[in-house]
Amino acid sequence: MIYWIVILGIVQGITEFLPISSTAHLILIPYLFKVPDFGLTFNVGLHLGTFLAVLLYFIKDWIEFLIAIFKGGEKRKLLGLIILATIPAGILGVLLDPFVEKISEPQTYPFAIWIILAGVIAFGIIFLLLEKYKSKTLELKDLDVKKAITIGIWQVFSLFPGVSRSGSSISGGMYVGLRRDEATKFSFYMSLPLIGGAVFFKFIDLFKGNQTGEFTYILYGSLVSFIVGIFSIHVLLNYVKKSSLKVFSYYRFILAFSLILAFFGFQIPSILVFIAGVIYLFWNFYKPKKETI
Repeated sequence: MIYWIVILGIVQGITEFLPISSTAHLILIPYLFKVPDFGLTFNVGLHLGTFLAVLLYFIKDWIEFLIAIFKGGEKRKLLGLIILATIPAGILGVLLDPFVEKISEPQTYPFAIWIILAGVIAFGIIFLLLEKYKSKTLELKDLDVKKAITIGIWQVFSLFPGVSRSGSSISGGMYVGLRRDEATKFSFYMSLPLIGGAVFFKFIDLFKGNQTGEFTYILYGSLVSFIVGIFSIHVLLNYVKKSSLKVFSYYRFILAFSLILAFFGFQIPSILVFIAGVIYLFWNFYKPKKETI
């Protein structure tokens, strides 16, 4: 039982920050490998771990932001833009939560698989288009209110499972002209209030439902997702400095094919395709191709 908790913690820590959709993976992997349902308690633990990961990794920046509230300057301006960019997804996330929950459960609502597939494939295509056609020369200091709101609107797409929170916000950053690495960093800044809000509301649901679960589920789940989350943030920030998002596009297409196979009951082929996709992804991280920002 513990090994599945560790595996799902690893999956959450990786997919929460890489632009490959945590929802799609947390649906596909339990289905393919018959993972037991650990319930809402465990889900809270996973999100708590990734929240703490982004908090600790950028702790120096968060302290500087807090100081800048009183001192002013570029840091205070950037903090204001981060807050502004999180508002659209924050508000709509609360309003649309019942609907989003339904379209995240293809086992209960079969139509949901097509929404998830659309999100996975669409942003794979969007990554390719942004890499090919958009100029990406701006830094965070070049952001303004209009650009921040635009990124926030792109972030709204992440409410649909299969899109990816980091994928939508990084895409929004690149769309307004941010360098790939700067767009990724801004995406991580935006993730703290959004993941924090998700943890807060999940805790409310937990107490409303009087679900207790085992404390070890929360402990191991949050610890593993925290450690792997820090590693994932570091790896992605370094990767996008020299390589494009194309690898994530191609991985998304492989993931979509695996999801289709799983949906139609071809379990073994789906597993093989999924494993091939994971090998492809990690091989490209191990030997990245240097490309222009």
